[in-house]
Amino acid sequence: MIEPIKYLSVDVVPQAVINLPVQKIIGKQGHLTSGYDDFDYFEGAIFKLDHSIEIAVRHYRGHPKDTATIYIDSREGDVERITQLVRKILIEFRVPAEAVAWERRDDPNL
Repeated sequence: MIEPIKYLSVDVVPQAVINLPVQKIIGKQGHLTSGYDDFDYFEGAIFKLDHSIEIAVRHYRGHPKDTATIYIDSREGDVERITQLVRKILIEFRVPAEAVAWERRDDPNL
């Protein structure tokens, strides 16, 4: 289950890049917001997966148009677990696996 939240309480790190714009991914399941962080300007939405894992779906200025990145709680470090979480997120948002341009398992040492 995925549910929108107002604030992230954890640091999140990029775990997958999707060849779809943020709004197309989140649909009506979340509210698109914009803001700044240490990196740059972004638009996106934040969620909690299964009542416990905080995630963000964001597009940063300068990233390729019509792409979004899935950020997952930085405490998740096991690549196999991250892969499973990415798959679950795709299912929750009804995003086809073919839309994934990159994911952590493609380069686990990053």
